[in-house]
Amino acid sequence: MQMNSKKRFITIQNILGMLPYLFILAMFILHLILPAKTFSKEEKRYLAQWPVFHMEDVLDGIYGTKVETYFSDQFPFRNFWIHIQKSSVPLNIYKDTGDPKYRSEIWIPVE
Repeated sequence: MQMNSKKRFITIQNILGMLPYLFILAMFILHLILPAKTFSKEEKRYLAQWPVFHMEDVLDGIYGTKVETYFSDQFPFRNFWIHIQKSSVPLNIYKDTGDPKYRSEIWIPVE
């Protein structure tokens, strides 16, 4: 009886430990499946598209920057994540040591 509950606890613990990896895998698969958007009505701007490969851009480092811009504009449920970020306020939970290097903020969603 006690052995079954211990096995069940370990199984639940393993499943919970895998959730972040499953979330990342699901976002990656959705990114591959969903079509790329060209225009954002909320931001009123054109979104970045996959950059054309040029060796000069790779050597200059511009190509990597363009790829990063593409991924930041095209990730799944982008508007949902932007809405959460905009409706959040920073909660300053830190001990002020006078050293800005150790300052951090925690963002809490506000309804």
